Amino acid sequence: MAGHPALLKRVKDTDCVGLLQWALPRLGLRWPGFRRVRGQVCKRVDKRVHTLGISGPAAYMAYLGDHREEWKVLDGLCTVPISRFYRDRAVFDYLGDTVLPILARSATARTEPTVRCWSAGCASGEEPYTMSLLWTHRVRSRFPQTALAVLATDLDTQLLDRPAMAAAASGSCPRRGSTRRSSTRARSTV
Repeated sequence: MAGHPALLKRVKDTDCVGLLQWALPRLGLRWPGFRRVRGQVCKRVDKRVHTLGISGPAAYMAYLGDHREEWKVLDGLCTVPISRFYRDRAVFDYLGDTVLPILARSATARTEPTVRCWSAGCASGEEPYTMSLLWTHRVRSRFPQTALAVLATDLDTQLLDRPAMAAAASGSCPRRGSTRRSSTRARSTV
């Protein structure tokens, strides 16, 4: 270790960016997705570097080379859960007004009772819940014979557990037909 954590300098943004641009491809991630959240990720990396008592990003890169298990820690530092209802209003308006009706029409033509959607990387689930709200308020009345099933997945199973824990704390229970499969890191709502 390079020094006492209290004596180490803070990681500079440019050094952190260099570390991320080097590490992200090795984690199967892409830099363009991190430009907007780099400040949050860099704060986490800075805290980790100081916790380990090493001198900075270059030393952390060497540490990663010597400690393979640290890659899992870095991967966790790079996961930024962002989830909001109607997160991008224009996208959700398009989904509710155009895409979901097309899918419902197609399911009806094939006599399939359910339109199935997948919300990947949904954090705690506000986006898939938004899809359900769109279906309920904009589409279901035009296609009453068709249901919507949303498969909600995220790498972080703890995030997927948050809505279930909130429902349990409030005394409410999931809608009929709702299931959660943590072994596949997925939550499905019907």
